[in-house]
Amino acid sequence: MSKEVEVNQQVVDAEYNRRDRYHDDEINLFDLIQDLNLQKRWFFLSLASVVLLALAYIFTATPIYSVASVIKPVTEKRLAEINVPQLKGIFSIDVDQAFDHGRQALLSKEYRSDFMKTQQEVLIAAGLYDEGLSSGQNFARLDKMFTAKLSNEKKDDEVYISISFEGKDPEFTAEFLNGYVAYALNRRLLEIQDTLNIKREARIKKLDYDSSLMREKYYTQKIRRSLQLNEALGIANAVGQLDPVYSKSDILGSFKPPLYMYGAKALKAEEDALNGRSDLAKNHPLGEEHFIAGLPEILFEMEELKNLEIDYRKVALANVDEPALVPEAPIKPKKALILALAIVAGGFLGLMVALVVSSYKRYLENKAKKTA
Repeated sequence: MSKEVEVNQQVVDAEYNRRDRYHDDEINLFDLIQDLNLQKRWFFLSLASVVLLALAYIFTATPIYSVASVIKPVTEKRLAEINVPQLKGIFSIDVDQAFDHGRQALLSKEYRSDFMKTQQEVLIAAGLYDEGLSSGQNFARLDKMFTAKLSNEKKDDEVYISISFEGKDPEFTAEFLNGYVAYALNRRLLEIQDTLNIKREARIKKLDYDSSLMREKYYTQKIRRSLQLNEALGIANAVGQLDPVYSKSDILGSFKPPLYMYGAKALKAEEDALNGRSDLAKNHPLGEEHFIAGLPEILFEMEELKNLEIDYRKVALANVDEPALVPEAPIKPKKALILALAIVAGGFLGLMVALVVSSYKRYLENKAKKTA
């Protein structure tokens, strides 16, 4: 009986020990609050440390400014100068095509790289160009400061492209972006000007070649006809054929009588008329060449193209609707956000430190009790 009682007592003791360990592992909210109250200096010390670090960063970090320029399509008026009738069939550009050229120019990395090279001394003075790096490396760093936003056809009522640029100096940043936008649009316009001139010169050469063929054909035919008339006139004189043998009513279908049968009088009259064309047309601008069918029109078109003058100052591919302005405040660092995050992070850190310190002291106390 005593053994049975002893075994039961051991079971009861084991159960009490298990329950004690279970209760020791439980988290008591009031105990946590008490621990935090006792270790509140650690909480506030951690919070203050994080906030002070955030404030130090806020006041020592270099402010970054952002500027943006919005570009929109132009009106047809700004393209009228290169859509003149003289260029019909040679070159034309509508509003959408012009804006597409402008968009491609503003997004072109080649243009940005070339613009950077023209502004290298300015960039060095502004601290944006490191002479210890290669040109490609410097461009890669600078290109990251550019961002572009295109309009959404479904969401936006207007078509536009927004180019942004970030920098440390607000005035330089705005000036640099405006300079790049002007450079890119002007360079693409110059390329269009070159394309137009190349096409115009090609058209002039084609017209000049066609006119040369027409002249050669005309004068060859004139010489051939003159020889034919001289030959027929000799035959008509030899046979005494002064008047035509046939009248128009006698000539049927495609039958054509030998040339000499038209008579010496008619042959001599046609030859005189043929040779007298230059005198007959001497008072006209093109002289005898007025007899060449289609040549006056070709020569007129050539003259129009040669004399065409385009004022490219009136031409624009895109409209700078909103130029970059000097910003009033930096976008980085975001002081309010950083301070708010620092307070939240400092609070969590202080809470964790206070609980760890409290747990460690309790551990030392329990260890001391067991030792005693």
